[in-house]
Amino acid sequence: MKTILSTLLTIALFAGFISPADAQCWKARQKAGYFDANIGIGLLPTYAKDAGRPVGAPLSASLNYRLQPNFSLGAFAGFSTTQGTRVFAGSESSAPWQNRTTVAGLRFAAHSNPVGNWEFYGGMAAGLHRSRFDILEPEAREKAHRHGFDSRQSRFYATGFLGTRYCLRKNLALFSEIGMGDSLLKVGLSLRF
Repeated sequence: MKTILSTLLTIALFAGFISPADAQCWKARQKAGYFDANIGIGLLPTYAKDAGRPVGAPLSASLNYRLQPNFSLGAFAGFSTTQGTRVFAGSESSAPWQNRTTVAGLRFAAHSNPVGNWEFYGGMAAGLHRSRFDILEPEAREKAHRHGFDSRQSRFYATGFLGTRYCLRKNLALFSEIGMGDSLLKVGLSLRF
């Protein structure tokens, strides 16, 4: 929780020092043929229903190409580590666990026209979801393996996402996004070139 609060405070301070120079911040975004590079940190772990807590901040990156003024196509990747405790098959007591998740794939988004310094977007993402789920207590791990537990899983997944971007300068913006993958909620910086 301290990491999340310090991250939000840092972003808020950063945004305060780099306020928009004028209301024409998004004017250059009306055309097509440019890239948006995004670096984000997750605020809500994907495995929240399992009462997991993040170990470090989930990290994500994406590179999107604006095909048309209101449509983009891009690639993304993300990584997160979550820990918690639960009762596993064949065990009577709860045991600690750790899940390391890596996601990568392609995404397609539709973007709104700018509303002041704001832009809203939403779309679909599809790719590979790789999870390594480790039971950290040896006895519980052994019992779970005897009951068919597999610690490594890779699967194809598809999800939707919604986001918003606030323009700070002509080529710099803050973004927030909800969707499945490395984190349910993420914030970060976006650089256009």
